[in-house]
Amino acid sequence: MIVYNMVGTSGRKCICKTGPRTWLSHWERGTNENLPDKCCAKYCRNEVEVGAHVKIEGEDGRIPWIVPFCQYHNKRPSSEPIELKSGVTLCGAAKVDCEV
Repeated sequence: MIVYNMVGTSGRKCICKTGPRTWLSHWERGTNENLPDKCCAKYCRNEVEVGAHVKIEGEDGRIPWIVPFCQYHNKRPSSEPIELKSGVTLCGAAKVDCEV
């Protein structure tokens, strides 16, 4: 799966009513998976640091998705495609929606 970073999302806050209101915690709640140790970008071995807002290739970006990334991949330009590791689950940022 190919994703692109979304611009202007740093001020967005998790709206979950329970648990920590971080995007990584949001991803864990929404996917019902444990947080991976390593960034979800293909071939990346960096530690997970943030829940990044991304859009899926071919989508219009109205639905922001959350994926665990390192800071390096979170800071990639929005025009740069990022291939995800096989089997990564994305979680919708607006509510608990997920897509594999």
